Amino acid sequence: MANFYDKLSLDMLAQFFYHINKKIENGKLSKTLNYEIELIYKTVLKKGLKMTDLEKFLK
Repeated sequence: MANFYDKLSLDMLAQFFYHINKKIENGKLSKTLNYEIELIYKTVLKKGLKMTDLEKFLK
C-alpha cells in the first residue's frame, strides 16, 4: 500500500526525515512522529536505499 512519502522526491523525503528527527530530538516525541519515521523508512527501502543515504539529499 502506497503512502504519502512514496510520492515524494528523495530531496523532499530527506527534508521530512530531517525535520521529524529534529522534533524528536527536541523532546516532541510522540507516537505519530514514530509512525512517520516508520513510513519514511519503508519508503526508503522501497527505493532501494538505506536511511543513511538520505543525508546525500539534504541541501
